[in-house]
Amino acid sequence: MKHMMRQALCNLNRQVCGFAVLNFKPTSHCLLSTTMSCRSKTTNTQKLTSIEQYKAEKKAVKERRTELYNYKVARQAGLRTRQDPEKKNYKKTVFRTWFDAMAAKQAYLDREARRQGKEWNINVAAMVERLPVVTPDKHQWELDFLNLKAELQRYDMIAYPKELGLPDPMDIQILSEEELMKLLPEGFTPAPRETEADKNGVIQTLNRRLKTRVYLSIRKNDHQGWQLPTVSLTENETFLEGAKRAVKMVAGEDLVLRCFTNCPMGVHVAEYSAEAKEKNSGFFGEKTFFLRVQYENGDVNTENMEKMKMNDWGWLTRDEMVEKITTEKGADAANLYNYML
Repeated sequence: MKHMMRQALCNLNRQVCGFAVLNFKPTSHCLLSTTMSCRSKTTNTQKLTSIEQYKAEKKAVKERRTELYNYKVARQAGLRTRQDPEKKNYKKTVFRTWFDAMAAKQAYLDREARRQGKEWNINVAAMVERLPVVTPDKHQWELDFLNLKAELQRYDMIAYPKELGLPDPMDIQILSEEELMKLLPEGFTPAPRETEADKNGVIQTLNRRLKTRVYLSIRKNDHQGWQLPTVSLTENETFLEGAKRAVKMVAGEDLVLRCFTNCPMGVHVAEYSAEAKEKNSGFFGEKTFFLRVQYENGDVNTENMEKMKMNDWGWLTRDEMVEKITTEKGADAANLYNYML
């Protein structure tokens, strides 16, 4: 009896369990699946959005980079048309053109002298230099800059309390050169910057061209033309001793010089002509070294110039010296004085 009851209960349980399995509705499972599906779609949408944004940003960066490159190319093309390439390093090119040719010529003459076994006559030329006496004239842009600088300096000054009796920086007047000249004492007249020698074209005086440097120059004859005082060095004589002797022979002993160095400023090499080689046997040519000395005091002894039978002499500026040598000896010879003086 008990066995039959157990069997009936088991069958009932199987029927109940089977019914439950057959009629089960997976509601929670569907909700979970739907939620996961929605999340998956959202993630995919976010991924698509971030990729599109990345591509858009990358495209914008590329367009910006292309724009900058095109601007750079256009600017460089504009610079080529705006700047004259012939004027770039113009002065340097002109100097190197002259100097390289001169150096090559001097090297060639040195080789020829060694090949022929001949020596050089050594000369020294004295560059007696008188420094500027007055300051040079200022350009208009320099005057404008100085006026602007004085105006701005007022704002950097400290404004003290009025009780101290000190002037206010804003009350300071900026005076021009003409206004300053009017403040000079009555009857006082400044020395002229342009002398009578400048007006009359007199060159045999130190009282000329006060704004620039002038150099003692001589013209012994038409063949030698304008040049600096020059002598041939004797045995065991230094460049400085030779330069002093050259000045003393030409200008006398009244001229006081200031000598700083025994190092020459430049050299000029010249080969003797066939006639000169016969007179100076054993010598291939001459080398003239230029030594700079400065005028300190004294004046040229004109009587000594007459004894030396100088055709002309004077204190010339660099431009005047270059102009005279260009006329007499050509531009190539004048370039040495142009770059050296």
